Amino acid sequence: MKIKVLTFISTLTFILCIGATNNLSAQSPYDVDNTSGKYVDMSKPIMITLKFEETDPDESLCEYCRYDEQGRIIEYGCLVGQFDYETHVRMFKIHYSGKKIDSIQWKEVMSGYASEKMDLIFKKGISFYDQFSSQETGYYRDTDKAVKGLDPQSIASMRAYAESKNDILERQFGRMYDFRSIKKWDKEKKDKQGRPTYSERNDDYGDEYEKYKVNYSYGDDYIKLSVNFKKRAMFDEEMYESEDDYIIFENYLHTDTKPSGK
Repeated sequence: MKIKVLTFISTLTFILCIGATNNLSAQSPYDVDNTSGKYVDMSKPIMITLKFEETDPDESLCEYCRYDEQGRIIEYGCLVGQFDYETHVRMFKIHYSGKKIDSIQWKEVMSGYASEKMDLIFKKGISFYDQFSSQETGYYRDTDKAVKGLDPQSIASMRAYAESKNDILERQFGRMYDFRSIKKWDKEKKDKQGRPTYSERNDDYGDEYEKYKVNYSYGDDYIKLSVNFKKRAMFDEEMYESEDDYIIFENYLHTDTKPSGK
């Protein structure tokens, strides 16, 4: 009898150990906190927001990116729209099979709804993508099951993938928020560390134009951009002129893995 009991206990212990191991291997990537860690990786933005004044309570979501413990992107979203169309946030949820991307779900959610809930983006244990399931707020697209040429650790690659979904909606329509996409400025000043402190760009298209003036300031894990934007454009056979001052905040990934170059 004692032998049978001991055998049963040993078997039960083995099963529990296997179960614990499986639970560890199946740990949710959403348990990774992208807002804390020893290092800051300035090559990986986790959230970009826009507002019109320092004290403005209405901060809108421009872009977000969530990473797993291996530094791979598991969720990404970016603002899309056009001149006369309501803005949306185009959201992606990436599924992996081992080291390879298995498939990508994607949909578009009206930007107001997304901005209202953006505090949930980095809440541990949940998917921001899954917070929008109603047909009233979500516009579902076919899951991409044949993903090609996407680097799952590159924000630039993810942005290009988002832009490849060709339709009437464009990333960075209207007011620009991703100023790293500008490779050459008409005027630029930098600090001793080689970081831009002021930049200026004028794009003329005949009678139309876009003009940007940007002042930069830096924190430990963020960049603040104060932008003056002037635009003159034709729409419905009428010429429109506008001028906006707005503020962009770029927040960057916290990680316990030392970024390259540090």
